[in-house]
Amino acid sequence: MRREEFTTHVDTDELPRLTVSFAGTTDVLRERLAEDGQSPDASDIDVSYRRTPADDPGVLGVAHRLTGEFAFEAPLASSDLHSLVDATSRREEGDRRYQLRIEPGDGDPVVFEKEALLVYDGDGNLDREHSLIPGGVEL
Repeated sequence: MRREEFTTHVDTDELPRLTVSFAGTTDVLRERLAEDGQSPDASDIDVSYRRTPADDPGVLGVAHRLTGEFAFEAPLASSDLHSLVDATSRREEGDRRYQLRIEPGDGDPVVFEKEALLVYDGDGNLDREHSLIPGGVEL
């Protein structure tokens, strides 16, 4: 899977939503998302964003929490990232979450509700100001 096979879109109406659409072979993405043949729960995956030297687009990464193995990486415009983080941060404390919707291309999306999104600069340093870090989480 290549990043070019993915497109991303952010919707900030009610519950902020990050949609990732895949234009490749559906089974390949489903296999990459699955662990032991099972679709993961929201607590099984981590979402991060890495700025690139050109800064736009950056790289959205979805990884398995226990192994750290990337399920996929997709391009995400920095303006979309900021819209998602801002909209999520404006929600009431205790309800600061967003929806990650992955569309493999078969009409059966995989949807997760997430609270955390870690943003890293081009040197790999955590950018706490632009990250979504739930209260009580230590990094």
